[in-house]
Amino acid sequence: MIIKGVFFDLYGTLLIYDDRYDAWSDFLSEFFICLQNHGLSIPKETFDRRCERFFDKDEPPRQEDGLTIFERRIQALCSELEINIGVLEIKQIATTIVNAIQQRHYLDPECYPVLEALWQHKILALISNFDHPPHVHTLVGQLGLEKFFTTVVVSGDVGIKKPDLGIFHLALQRTGLQPEEVVYVGDTKEDVTGSLSAGIIPVLIQREKSVQDGSVLDFRAEYSSRQTQPNALNMVDIRKITSLRELIKVIE
Repeated sequence: MIIKGVFFDLYGTLLIYDDRYDAWSDFLSEFFICLQNHGLSIPKETFDRRCERFFDKDEPPRQEDGLTIFERRIQALCSELEINIGVLEIKQIATTIVNAIQQRHYLDPECYPVLEALWQHKILALISNFDHPPHVHTLVGQLGLEKFFTTVVVSGDVGIKKPDLGIFHLALQRTGLQPEEVVYVGDTKEDVTGSLSAGIIPVLIQREKSVQDGSVLDFRAEYSSRQTQPNALNMVDIRKITSLRELIKVIE
């Protein structure tokens, strides 16, 4: 079997979390300030509670208003809080608060050399679950990553999210590759189960804990054979790496 392509997840894989709890705190603070400027009068603690499961709630119905899923979530919360706000203001708020989250992420120092090495001989693609696609596309350009990827598939653009195999099939169609010719690198169970369902070889990145403070550098899911359910995936058998540079050897 010859590996012709490598597909990557973005957050937690190429981008590392500084501290995802601080990122959430920054998100809430910026969001609160933005809505205060539009008439929000409830205390910060109350606002924080109203934002619980903000990203986990069912997606608001699609409308022909040019809003992303993320922006429609903002719109829905504003409606619940009885704040009248226009589409332009919602877009401005979305940009402000998503940038606040971004400040808590940084590119893995091994990202450029690994992508550069793979790019010489492999077809690369990016597949990301993200409700605000303009941010991903802008970020990829700002980081200078666009030259490496034949295609960037964002769930908010295509209406399909991992682990749905459809999002992987889109990347395969756009790159002209067959599933068995591709490795997918991600950091969550959804990355693994989704790529497997699409017939793609998964590689799970699980970074080591920081020596300084014991914190985890990304989303680190703990898998064991005891967690697997009947007819479910045995995660123990999945190839794992602890750094991006290990990927080169795995593919070789």
